[in-house]
Amino acid sequence: MIDFIKGKIKKFDKKLSKSFANLPADTNEKSKGYYFRFRRFSKLNLSKGNVGYIESTSFFQNKKINRFAGGKIRNFQPIKKDVLDKFLILFKENFYKYFNKNDHLSVGFHQLRIKCTKNYVGYPVPEGWHKDGFDFVSIINFNSNNIEGGTTRIRTKLNSNKDTFSSFLTSGEYIFISDKKYFHYTDPINVTNSSKKGYRDTLVITVAAKK
Repeated sequence: MIDFIKGKIKKFDKKLSKSFANLPADTNEKSKGYYFRFRRFSKLNLSKGNVGYIESTSFFQNKKINRFAGGKIRNFQPIKKDVLDKFLILFKENFYKYFNKNDHLSVGFHQLRIKCTKNYVGYPVPEGWHKDGFDFVSIINFNSNNIEGGTTRIRTKLNSNKDTFSSFLTSGEYIFISDKKYFHYTDPINVTNSSKKGYRDTLVITVAAKK
C-alpha cells in the first residue's frame, strides 16, 4: 500500500465547485464571533462495490487526535445527494484502486470552504498538526480565490521542522496519504486583495479499511 501520492483528479468536474458556495457555517468553529469554516459532511460504506449510505452525520475524534474540537460529537448538515454521488464517483475513479477489492471501507466526505478577509485569517486546520484517526486521508483542492498561504504539508514526526512533502494544491490537485504514518497540516490563509474576501475549497476524504 502507498505512503503518499500527489496527483490530479481524473475527469475533474469543475461544475462541482459551485456546490461549495452554499455550505452552511460550521458552528463548532469560529474566531472572535466570525465563522471562517463552512462545511457539510456525509459518510458511507463500500463493500465489494456495494454502497451503503449512512444517515447519521455525526463526527467524533478524541482529544488526543484533535486538541481543538476533540472529545465531543459534532453534527453537520449532509452533503447534497447529487453532489455526494459525484464525490463517490471521484473516489472510485481515483482512489478505490489502492484498496483490496474485498476490503470493507468506511468513507467520510468532508466538504469545506475556509474564508478569510482583511480582518480575519482563515484557518484550514485550527487543531494544528494532526492525524485524523483513520487509515488514509485524501485532501483535494477544488478552488482557491484571492488567497496567499494555504500550503499543505505532511511530516512523520511532530518534533521535526522538516516537511516530508509540501505543496500549494491547485484546482484539481490532491495528496493521498497514509494517516497512520503522516501528520498533516495546511497553513493559514490571508487575502491578497484586501478589498475582497478570499476562500479555499477542499474535499477531504477519510477512509478506514477492514478485511
